[in-house]
Amino acid sequence: MAKYWLLFVLIICPIALAEQGKFKVTVYAYHLQPPLIIDIGGQSGLYFDLVNHLNRLSNEYEFSLVYVPRKRIEVMLERNEMNGILLGVNPKWFKDKSEQKYLWTSKVFEDRDEVVSLQSAPFEYKSPNSLKGKIVGGVRGFYYAGINEAVAEGQVNRIDTVDEEALLAMLTKQRIDAAIIGRTMFEYYLSDSVKEAVFHLSAQPHDEYHRRILVPKE
Repeated sequence: MAKYWLLFVLIICPIALAEQGKFKVTVYAYHLQPPLIIDIGGQSGLYFDLVNHLNRLSNEYEFSLVYVPRKRIEVMLERNEMNGILLGVNPKWFKDKSEQKYLWTSKVFEDRDEVVSLQSAPFEYKSPNSLKGKIVGGVRGFYYAGINEAVAEGQVNRIDTVDEEALLAMLTKQRIDAAIIGRTMFEYYLSDSVKEAVFHLSAQPHDEYHRRILVPKE
């Protein structure tokens, strides 16, 4: 599977020939959160593992991971300044459900956004409408389908934090009623005993999706 979408990336992404004879490919990412990115300096996390795997598969291309905040990513895409590929994203997050605006690989990771509340005040998510009158926590700059729109219409109150670990802290302090947290990150941060004793996961997640690679057409 990895070889197929690696071949796709190698064929269609813009690349520059390095002096060493290898083609350099910048792999952008904006999810600065474990386990996707654990330590930038130490180059640890799933994204670094993936980039290292790509480098092992190819003797002609050199992939390097670069963290860029989401808002800056959007500016780069709007200005056609992204000379590389974007890892760990989904078409609907970039208003490209028809996959016409950008080029996309097949899935790299499967993930889902959980709706997390406290065991002492469990909340069952049904749709964005079920959040009316609630205060929901999210990560600054992240797009949550349906919820962003409900917030813009004034139907839902949203408080943002820098990352999902801070969301859990905010939830335990009862500053929000529920938090939208990626399942991968939720599993990484907490032990099974803490998850079961403190937090409640809605039977229905907010979203299920594939993390893929975006490749600009220009």
